[in-house]
Amino acid sequence: MPVEPIKTQRLHAIDTTPDIREALEARVKDPLWFLARQWQTGEFEAENGGRPVQIHADAEEYAFEALQFAGGGGAVVDPAVPLDFLIEAETGGSTPSAPAWNALALEYEFGLSARGHQFAASEYDGRALDWHDFGLTKQHRSATPPGAVTSMTMIPNRLRFPGSPDPRWWAFEEGDAYFDTPEDPEPNILSMLLPEFSFVDVDNWYLIPAPMRAGSLRKIAALRVVDSFGVVTPLDPIVDDRADADWAMFAIDGQGQTAGLDGSVLMAPNVALQVVENDEVEEVRFLRDESANLVWAWERQIEGPDGRAIGTGNDVAAAGGGPRATASGAPEFRLTSETARAWIPYVPRQIDPQPALSGQIVLRRGRTDAQASDAAPQYRSLIVREARSVAEEQIPLTPLRVRRVHRYAIGSDGTAHFWIGRDREITTSTPRPGLRFDYLENWE
Repeated sequence: MPVEPIKTQRLHAIDTTPDIREALEARVKDPLWFLARQWQTGEFEAENGGRPVQIHADAEEYAFEALQFAGGGGAVVDPAVPLDFLIEAETGGSTPSAPAWNALALEYEFGLSARGHQFAASEYDGRALDWHDFGLTKQHRSATPPGAVTSMTMIPNRLRFPGSPDPRWWAFEEGDAYFDTPEDPEPNILSMLLPEFSFVDVDNWYLIPAPMRAGSLRKIAALRVVDSFGVVTPLDPIVDDRADADWAMFAIDGQGQTAGLDGSVLMAPNVALQVVENDEVEEVRFLRDESANLVWAWERQIEGPDGRAIGTGNDVAAAGGGPRATASGAPEFRLTSETARAWIPYVPRQIDPQPALSGQIVLRRGRTDAQASDAAPQYRSLIVREARSVAEEQIPLTPLRVRRVHRYAIGSDGTAHFWIGRDREITTSTPRPGLRFDYLENWE
């Protein structure tokens, strides 16, 4: 019996049509969703603002000239030499020293000048020097020299970072960064504002490519923005110019004669792109001892006569703190226990003499070795030797570590620079000297 074949149908798309109105309508299933999104993103505010397309800037630019050290002297700034080397490098000799190191505060203190502008850095901890370490203390107010102002024309770009929302809503963003749940061990208002800035306001920020020569200062005299409608808008720095204003994003803080903030000053200090650290020369840890009402400086590592680092772990046995037998074998009363030589006490002393007491104190270096003298001191590190006194407010509740370490960096001209620099940082896991008072010991 013959079988009737199964009939099939095929649908073929036609890519041409005489009427394209339907395609251009871009119909959607839920048009109210788009209206809601426009409301959420503030598109109904009707600001009628154009997009910035061009930036015109008038600026003065000067090269940094000289460094001034807190301990006296200074150095001529060479743009090819990293400032890290000029500031941190110790002077040679039998007893090296760092002219910019403030031993009282355990930090670097220095000044930097550029044609009537004076900057100061008083809290540089020896790690990653950059523009935010400086404060503006003086700037010239005289008439601008002829030819000193240069004009620049730049094209702004939208601010972008990995994971930022794409300006086109139908595109997918990169997933390398996610700001909804920032991992912050100490949540603060800035970490809470970061997700909102990232997802909502990022399209309202622009970057201006304005290259600067390393080792120079730029002062913006005027800044004008041309938008897509051809409207020219002058812009001023967004800083609080009150005398009590103490912080603003990307602004140089003022000190002394220039109290307040100045957002028109841009710095590009000639710092090293990367500083490589090698062996440590010395390490001293400062820690509070509330029971003894003093601060200890533990010389954890010192420099030997041959320049090699020596640990002080054997100082405990040398101090005679081990078991000792008595003649009678009975418990023995001790007024105080012995401590190792590597533990140097710093005791509080009034700054002002009697009777004009101000309540301010300073930590003065002491000793626990009765045989120590100026000719044969108890301390052996350069850090403690220089720090005859330490400001009490500089010692935090957690131990503070100060080091002398070999460093290396390459200048912009390819020259290698080697030096011994210093740094300080908060540390943990520091033992105690075990000082005790008025106790009995029985060594049976």
